[in-house]
Amino acid sequence: MAPAGALGLAFLAASSAAAQGAVGSGPLTGSLATKAPETGAIRMGPVSIAPGLTIREMGHDDNVFDEAANPKEDWVIAGTPDVAVFTRTRFAQISAYAGSDMQWYKTYESENDIGYSGRGRIDLLASRLFPFFGGGRTRNRTRPNGEIDTRADMQTDEVSGGLGFELSAHAQVFAAMIRSDIDYLDAFENGVSLDTSLSRRTTEYQGGFTTALTPLLSLQLRGGYRQDEFESDPLRNGDSRTGTAVFTFDSAAIISGSATIGYQDYTPVDPLVEPYRGVTGSGFIVYPFMEIGRFNFGYNRTIEYSFETAEAYYLENSFNVAYTQRLFGEVDLQGRAAQSYFNYGHRAGAPERQDTLETYNGNLGYNLRNRTRIAANYEYARRRSPDIADRNYIRRRVYLSWMVAF
Repeated sequence: MAPAGALGLAFLAASSAAAQGAVGSGPLTGSLATKAPETGAIRMGPVSIAPGLTIREMGHDDNVFDEAANPKEDWVIAGTPDVAVFTRTRFAQISAYAGSDMQWYKTYESENDIGYSGRGRIDLLASRLFPFFGGGRTRNRTRPNGEIDTRADMQTDEVSGGLGFELSAHAQVFAAMIRSDIDYLDAFENGVSLDTSLSRRTTEYQGGFTTALTPLLSLQLRGGYRQDEFESDPLRNGDSRTGTAVFTFDSAAIISGSATIGYQDYTPVDPLVEPYRGVTGSGFIVYPFMEIGRFNFGYNRTIEYSFETAEAYYLENSFNVAYTQRLFGEVDLQGRAAQSYFNYGHRAGAPERQDTLETYNGNLGYNLRNRTRIAANYEYARRRSPDIADRNYIRRRVYLSWMVAF
C-alpha cells in the first residue's frame, strides 16, 4: 500500500491507478497510457499531449518523521507537474511520460526534494508480429512503503522489451524480458542502511496472452520467472515463479477499474528463510451509486522485502474503500478508510508478529471543468507494532489538494 500521505492522490487518480499497462510492461512502463486521452489533451496531428499539475498537499503535518515520542510538526507543500504524450500511426505506437515530484518543508529542510520521473515505450506495428521496447528512470525522496518511515533517496530504473503477435483484432500473445534496478542513496531506517539491505537488481521473464471477453471486459493471463539479486548481501537473493490473471473493466462499464489475482512461488537462497507459496493480487474498482455517489474499492496482497535482514520479508494485506457523495452543484464530500496488515516471522528464530497501519481521510471538494478537483482534507494515520514501541506513531494532517489538467 502507498504511504498514508499518498492515499488522497491515489483515489483522485483512480482511472490511471487501475491501469495495468500494455503487454510485457515493467514496474515503470506499466503505468503508461495505452490509448489517447479523451479529455484534457492538446492535439497536434496524430500526437496527444496531456500536461497536468497535482498539488498532493499544502498544509500542516503534526508528525513529519512518524515518531513514537516527541513528534515534530511542520508546514509542507508537495506537488507534481507532469506531461504525458501518446501517438499511434500506421507503423508505431509511442507512449511517454515525464514529471517532477517536489516537496518543501518550512522548518525541516532535510526533507526538501525535487525529484524526476521519465518513462516511455514504443510498439512497432508493421505487421501482426510487433516488437516493443520500453524504459524509464525515477529518482525521488519518499517513503517507499508502509514499513519504512524514513523519506529515502531512491532511484528506480527499467529496461524492457519483447515480442507480441496479434491472433485477431482482440487477442494477442506475447513474451517479454524486464530488467529493473532499485538503489537507495545514503538512507537509513533505525540505523540500518537501506542501500545495503534493499538495493537490488531484478530480472523477469514473462509470457502470456490477452483477449477481450466482452466489449467492456478484457483478460490477460501471464506466467513469469523472476530473479532478485542483492549485490551487498547475496544471501538475500531469491527467485519467484508466478501465474497471474488480470481483469480490466472499461471506463464505460458500470464497474470500471481492474482486478488482479495470482499465485507466487518464492524460493529464497537463505535456507533459514521459509519459502512463500500462496495467493497474491491487487485491484482498484469504481462503482457508481444512483448517479449521485461513487464507491472506490482497493486491495493489495503481496510479499515485500523487509529492511531488517533478520525478518527477510513480510506479507502485506491492504484494503481501502472510499465513498464520494455529490452534495449540490459541483460540490462533493468524500470519506476514505484504509487498513494494512504486515505479517512477520518468516525466518528461523524470528517470532511471529503483526503490525498494522490504518488511515482515515475526510475531504470536501469542488469539481472544476476538465478533470480538475480542489479539496480541503483532514487525515488521521496510526501505526501499531505490538513488539517494537519505536514503530508506533500517530499522525494528523490538514491540507489542501488540487489536481489540475490543462
